[in-house]
Amino acid sequence: MKKFSKNILIAVCSFIVCLTFAASGCADGNDGKPENGGIVSYVSQQTEVYSSTAEVVEAVADTVVEISTETVTTQWGMQYIVSGAGSGVIVGKNEENNLYYIVTNNHVIDGAKEISVTTRSGEKYAASLVAADDSADIAVIAVTSEVNLKIAVWGDSDQLKIGEDLIAIGNPLGSLGGTVTKGILSAKGRSITVGNYAMTLLQTDTAINPGNSGGGLFNMRGQLIGVVNAKTTDEEIEGICFAIPANTARSVYGDLVQYGFINGRATLGIMVEQLTFRNSHTIVCVTDAGNSPDGTFMRYDGIYSVNGKRISTILEFNVALSEINVGDSVEIEVYRGTASQGILGSVNISFASELTKFSVNAVQYGA
Repeated sequence: MKKFSKNILIAVCSFIVCLTFAASGCADGNDGKPENGGIVSYVSQQTEVYSSTAEVVEAVADTVVEISTETVTTQWGMQYIVSGAGSGVIVGKNEENNLYYIVTNNHVIDGAKEISVTTRSGEKYAASLVAADDSADIAVIAVTSEVNLKIAVWGDSDQLKIGEDLIAIGNPLGSLGGTVTKGILSAKGRSITVGNYAMTLLQTDTAINPGNSGGGLFNMRGQLIGVVNAKTTDEEIEGICFAIPANTARSVYGDLVQYGFINGRATLGIMVEQLTFRNSHTIVCVTDAGNSPDGTFMRYDGIYSVNGKRISTILEFNVALSEINVGDSVEIEVYRGTASQGILGSVNISFASELTKFSVNAVQYGA
């Protein structure tokens, strides 16, 4: 049997690049957070089982929106605007200010200076970022509308059955908004590595393409049971796509709206980067230790282990962090590093040969 590699890719949007000489600012208006600091109400209720795909689509299609973004990048001293596209689902509303909340993927809006939303009816709105989380690949954006927009009904993804019919609605290729595809639930609880994070996802054979990211995955009750985010790509593979379970997405959505971060997630107060050397050896290096307690991390520390678990990649570091609770005392081993100036502005980092050991208390991420 011929061997092949499986590549898990985020179902990212298509990009169009155009030249510009000035960076655009974020969309003006409300920052997306409710004035009372509380979670806006979302719709969650028992619904009827529809008899056809067409009936489901008629019931839910208006809850799915097209998302367009503009991100400023600099190359060779010139600034460019990179345009991207994705999908989102309307999941909540603040009745006090007609602010509608849309859940999408973090990778759809990451780094965007401008975000716009287009509804199924063709109405276009400037959107603002409420909050986002990279590890969960969930972001919440908001638009203000005097026109009533339809809100999706959350489903219970834990109750899904293998083989159940599923319907995806999104904006494939960034230009085919409202596209409907249908498949089945292939598996639950798939442990998949997406980028630098391990995620537990739903697997489906529903057709997913770039631009579908952030779109809705619905069951035959018209309930939102997943947020599309990734697929497997290989010339010999098809029909293996993934979505964030609704129960996960709904929990993250609630925390992002209420707190601006995921409540209960621990951090060590550092920023890290993975370095790869000529012999392909990798090490996770601390690039910013400004939020760590005195006597613990220092910039250029090479992290060797966390609670006895060997760390050589950012994925391993993130997995170790996910097993830590706020307030835990964490045992750390590092190789102390020093930086020196190299040629052509490069930086050379050398590490001590002996390990430095210390303990650090994990704190609430984002607080």
